[in-house]
Amino acid sequence: MSVFEDIYVELRSDNRTPSPSQLEKNHKCAAADRHSEAADIVDSLMKNRFSCRYYLPKPVPKDLIEEIIDAARYAPSGNNMQPWEKVYCISGDILKAISAEMVEAHKEHPEAYSAQYHYYPPGPIPEAYALRRQDFGKRFYSAIHIDRTDLKARAAASTRNYEFFGAPVAFVFTINQALTQGSWMDVGYFLQSMIIAARARGLETISQVSTAKFSGSICRSAITRW
Repeated sequence: MSVFEDIYVELRSDNRTPSPSQLEKNHKCAAADRHSEAADIVDSLMKNRFSCRYYLPKPVPKDLIEEIIDAARYAPSGNNMQPWEKVYCISGDILKAISAEMVEAHKEHPEAYSAQYHYYPPGPIPEAYALRRQDFGKRFYSAIHIDRTDLKARAAASTRNYEFFGAPVAFVFTINQALTQGSWMDVGYFLQSMIIAARARGLETISQVSTAKFSGSICRSAITRW
């Protein structure tokens, strides 16, 4: 039953005959209330987002994962190119095995791996952004009670990146190497849509770049073990 019909039935039950203008006014009020409620929900999902670094050891149901991907695939992209080349969803024993491989590589020979792109500028970062990055570092290590000079503890905290922070599910997003910055931005829309869709279903996320240097190994391992 539509909002229009709900209003009509309610008014009719009071033995009153609504005028067309009154029906239109009531319909607009109901629509405005719905839009306001939707805005509050969406704003809350975005404003309360945070990078989650601790997870419960609980599996995420497959149908929930499929719902998130199905919602996110409606993200905008230039000329509907949808440049997210392949999206790997990794969980269970495969995720544990890949995590173990990355941790070992990170500890034993990290210099042997590098990402296919620069996330940060290869040269100096502009001051405004460098200061924000430094401020984050201070806040982050302070929150987990690690002193700036405690290199061993900082290394241990860094290693958790390659364990996906204990998350039960990891997504690896790829893009065709022939595509450029515009398509990278489109993939960003897709990632943000995934994050919001996950939050709407009670799941938190974290976006990671540290694992990018192992992207080739991750994808090969995932495909081999599937």
